[in-house]
Amino acid sequence: MSSVSLEFSTLGELIQRYRQERGMTQARLAELSEVSSGSISKIENGEIRRPDFKTIQPIIAALEIPLDEMLDPFMLTNPRSDTLFTLLYDSFSLQNASLSAKITSCLLESEDENSDAIAAKLLLNAQQLTDKTEIKLALFDTVIAYARSHGMQSFVARGSLQKYLVERDDFSKLEETFQSGKYILHYTEFLSTEERITLYYKLGVHAYNLRKFNECIELCKSAIIEDESESSFKAYSTLLICSSYFHQEKFELAEKYLKTFSLFNFPFVKENVDFMTAKLNQRKGKTDLAITQLQECLKTSFYKINIVNTLIELYLSSYDVSPVEILIHHEPEFLPKNLSNPISKAGYAHYFLNKGKYMIMIGKSYEALSCFIKSAIIFSKISMPKHTYECLEFIFQISKDNHSSQMEDNIKKLFAELKNEEGLE
Repeated sequence: MSSVSLEFSTLGELIQRYRQERGMTQARLAELSEVSSGSISKIENGEIRRPDFKTIQPIIAALEIPLDEMLDPFMLTNPRSDTLFTLLYDSFSLQNASLSAKITSCLLESEDENSDAIAAKLLLNAQQLTDKTEIKLALFDTVIAYARSHGMQSFVARGSLQKYLVERDDFSKLEETFQSGKYILHYTEFLSTEERITLYYKLGVHAYNLRKFNECIELCKSAIIEDESESSFKAYSTLLICSSYFHQEKFELAEKYLKTFSLFNFPFVKENVDFMTAKLNQRKGKTDLAITQLQECLKTSFYKINIVNTLIELYLSSYDVSPVEILIHHEPEFLPKNLSNPISKAGYAHYFLNKGKYMIMIGKSYEALSCFIKSAIIFSKISMPKHTYECLEFIFQISKDNHSSQMEDNIKKLFAELKNEEGLE
């Protein structure tokens, strides 16, 4: 780390000190930077108080002055916003969220461009960042804080929405991010129609994943009211309402919304209608019909895990283990390869919970234990404590009935991973 002191330094003093520390003459620096010795001298002496960034950039590069060290002295030159945007883009590659946030703050204070225009550009740039979540969130936080303190309500709303859309992908904090997302509902008047539809729909999905079915229904109905088109958001919102009523055992309402959903013209509609129809028949006590329909769904549907789970639950309820064995034999064909969302993770976890129950039924306790451990870990990752506890109850019962050192080791590993998921280690 450099021994150069930056306290109270002007940009010229900073350049001079770095040059002297490196034992470099102005002539040598001119040679390396392709900036004339005369210009370098004037910058160092303060004769050029506001040097053009194109002039100082090669000097800074030649002296290897870190961006975070040159920023404060550079700000004394009152740089233009387009120059600060260049610095912001450079900062992204450094993976330094606090530095990017600091440059963002400087940008918002720029005097050569309207703050609304700058805030809009910043939000757009942040949205386009990929694989830089920490920096993206730092930019959103900076814009939101500035907008809130300057009465720019539309940017509080838009920034908060974009921040929520990033944070909701952290499945270990589903409840926390849901509450922060709901806060944006106070600012819906400052969002565009498209943004309101996105907010209502995304919060509706979020509520469904947390099994907050009343809130899911309310949010998805709001999305449908806002959306005057026949969009996929509107279709999925209708399906979520149907599924929520199903889980609440309000089957007439579930059938009503299923009929509405069936009228949409999207490729995903038919398989969802067929699957939900089978589940409704199951709840009506038409078990044989439901099984036949589910078996047909299994042949035609792309996403199979929920169909398999429903079939296994039906078979186990009547102690019919033979078809369960056949399904498990075809496990590689239906286990989801992509576990990038809570719904696919939940389906995966429910499968191993059901598989564990099957293993108990056929007397394979060790195999059952392995399934319950895997299921418990996944449920804990997606904030589903009720199902995590169900798995733990099975684990404790198995360990009580079949105590061994191997089983004890497996249970210790489970709790170590669960503690890690909860941030206790």
